[in-house]
Amino acid sequence: MPHAPREEEGGTGPVKRTRFQNITRKLWWLHSFGGLTISLSMMLLSRAGLAYADKLLIALIGSWLLVFVALRFIVGPANRKDDEHFVRKGVRVATNYIIKQFYQQMFFFLVPIYASSATWALGTWNWWLAPILFVCGVLSTIDLVFDNFIMERRWLASIMYGLALFGMINVLLPLTVGITHFEALLAAAAMTPTAVALLSFSVGQVVSPQGVLLALAATAGLVSAVWYGREFVPPAPLAMTEATVGHGTYGGYECLPPSKHVIRADQLDNLRCGSLLREPGGLKEDIVHIWRHGSVEVARVDARSSPALTKLEGCDGPDNIVYRSELPKAKLPKDPTGEWSCTTETVHGQLVGIRKFEVVGPDTTKPVPAPVPLPVPDGGTPKPPDAAPARDSR
Repeated sequence: MPHAPREEEGGTGPVKRTRFQNITRKLWWLHSFGGLTISLSMMLLSRAGLAYADKLLIALIGSWLLVFVALRFIVGPANRKDDEHFVRKGVRVATNYIIKQFYQQMFFFLVPIYASSATWALGTWNWWLAPILFVCGVLSTIDLVFDNFIMERRWLASIMYGLALFGMINVLLPLTVGITHFEALLAAAAMTPTAVALLSFSVGQVVSPQGVLLALAATAGLVSAVWYGREFVPPAPLAMTEATVGHGTYGGYECLPPSKHVIRADQLDNLRCGSLLREPGGLKEDIVHIWRHGSVEVARVDARSSPALTKLEGCDGPDNIVYRSELPKAKLPKDPTGEWSCTTETVHGQLVGIRKFEVVGPDTTKPVPAPVPLPVPDGGTPKPPDAAPARDSR
């Protein structure tokens, strides 16, 4: 497949294209649209692909090595010559096309995983990664942009690959090694700067004293950022598919409580929250429920410190797990009316999901039952029970 046609450089006026060049340019846009369609369809199969996480990790390592060799020795303006022979040019075009496929598959594989793990609610910010991955995936399918702009700038191609590398390591390590999501997040942050540096600069520059110091500083900065900003990165591929808040008597086969969005202040007995969670291979760490009244934390319930949080396995399917907590009555404020939320987090502080509800005042307008007519003999007229006795007209 030929390289995407590049704009001619030099000259003061606009470049006049031939009819063949115009047709070729349109065909490349058509090819880009086809690649985008295929990549979008593959998003539907991304979570199923997590069952092969070990193989994906091997493919990730292989793809990084390929991109490293390609950027260093084959593609890019530094490796292109005006008088290069046909074979070298063909190798460069084929390598560029393979790299582009790696970019597309990695980005579109990650988008639905991070989107399903993110919390799409006002006031939460751990959803930002999914749109960025999607934009990078779309750009990698547009041949004229990827070939003529991204691959012509090694630093930009390296940053894009570093973003995909970070996302893949963060997802695959909990599945292949069995570590927690927070440990995988720290590992991804520690590995990414060095990988990007090796792709962007020569090995001699990276291993020089100045390069080592810069790489260590970048690594320390990124690790510190994810340490303090862990709530802004979802614990993918862990996803909360449903969350409910209910009250009253427990049901005989209850996993999730009956869902309520508005609850009366005089009906807060057995107030409880349930989170239906799903993760390939099972959960990697414990879960915490945080009850908030407005912005004030009322209670933090976890299985290690309180039996109020229970883990119910096999609810609504063998791969689903429900964590259900009950708010202790002693934690209820004197005036419980207002906005409430039950936030689900990992024990290391990564946001899994949030469920909001409202507590309103007790119902003071209970309906008065209608009067029941008193029984009378046949042929008479029934009287209401509160009817006043008739007065003597005399």
